[in-house]
Amino acid sequence: MQYKYEIKKLPKSQLEIKVTIPAKELEPFFNKAVETLSAQTKIDGFRPGKVPLEMLKKKVGEMKIYEEAAALATEKSYVEIAAKEKFEPLGSPKVDFEKLAPDNDFVYKAVVDLMPEIKVGDLKSIKVKKKEINITDKEVDKVINDLRKMRATEVLENKKAEVGDKVEIDFDILRDNVPIENGAQKKYPVMIGENQFIPGFEENLIGLEANGEKEFELKFPEKYHNKNLAGQVAKFKVKMLAVYKRNIPELNDKFAETLGMKTVADLKKQIEHNLEHEEHHKEEERVETELLDKLIDKSQVGDIPDVLVDGEAAKMVQELQSNVATQGLKFEDYLKHLNKTPEQLKLDFVPQAIRRIKAALITRAIFFREKLEISESDLEREIEAMSRYYQNNPEIIKSLKTPEYRDYIRNIIGNRKVMDYLKALCVERPEKNGKIEHNH
Repeated sequence: MQYKYEIKKLPKSQLEIKVTIPAKELEPFFNKAVETLSAQTKIDGFRPGKVPLEMLKKKVGEMKIYEEAAALATEKSYVEIAAKEKFEPLGSPKVDFEKLAPDNDFVYKAVVDLMPEIKVGDLKSIKVKKKEINITDKEVDKVINDLRKMRATEVLENKKAEVGDKVEIDFDILRDNVPIENGAQKKYPVMIGENQFIPGFEENLIGLEANGEKEFELKFPEKYHNKNLAGQVAKFKVKMLAVYKRNIPELNDKFAETLGMKTVADLKKQIEHNLEHEEHHKEEERVETELLDKLIDKSQVGDIPDVLVDGEAAKMVQELQSNVATQGLKFEDYLKHLNKTPEQLKLDFVPQAIRRIKAALITRAIFFREKLEISESDLEREIEAMSRYYQNNPEIIKSLKTPEYRDYIRNIIGNRKVMDYLKALCVERPEKNGKIEHNH
């Protein structure tokens, strides 16, 4: 197949290809288009695929045949040009038929988004220090005290509220004697002394008994989550409904048994282990984030196509939507609370989306540069683990077998291998005996 083409670079990693295919070169594609449309077109008295050309032209129109031929010629020529020029497209090109007429050269223009050029920074210049994990007795004691409070019994009593009690209240919040939006709560539970409200609120409940009422003013913290109230003075009207004395169980072996442990010592040891595991996980996340941040700063990434940014920002909105749903909230209510539309939220995510794309592109470049590999056994091991985890969910088990999921898992394993490679090269372990240990 003979044709001429011109290539022009556009901003944001786009490429414009203008292709001219001589009329004679279009003939085989015209014949193929006739064959295809003839098979698809029903005309009385003719079997599918046996419709004469003149009758087919009358039925579907001559330009329909040429458009089908042009599409076939475009696909073949575009693939050949991409292979010859060795550019890496992101998805399908946007094609515009500029000139298409019988007995004329066919001219089309294709605009394609390309993978941005990546120059990975000097990895040896990147150093990240891993912090030493030390769980203190104070941290363990806090968890134990929280567990004891969770298992406290509550007894309704006719007494004045004091620190340690649970109370139920009705309250209103007013500014300039006008109730604020969503500022009224009914039968609201409060643990006095837990400091779950703004400073001074719980202290004002002390001494109140059932049916007691009180009005007081408090200033909201400067960094309060509701910006309309941050730093503002408001009036609170409170009515005490009930006071419950909370009986917290003693810390002894019997209490440890209720948590599946034989002794208090065993309980403390297990809690210390759990906290240590959690802190190690947090530290790994921190190290990986710092690694990627430094890698992005030291690397060069070409212009990122809008299609990538738009797709990643949309993905982040979906992720947020899922997180909101898991908390039992409606996404519409969440957006209303933020006073934003989905489009505005998506726009807010753009800077973070760009960072995520850069991290993914640089990680991908390192994977290929260092010739890291993903074996079939790696893939099967991961899928088998997921199958065991979701063994009671037939729909997910079914999806695990699809090519799309295998690609998804392959991507996850690839990222993990790159991160392991970076950690071995760039991360310094905590100091021991005055020396910094390096990963090997």
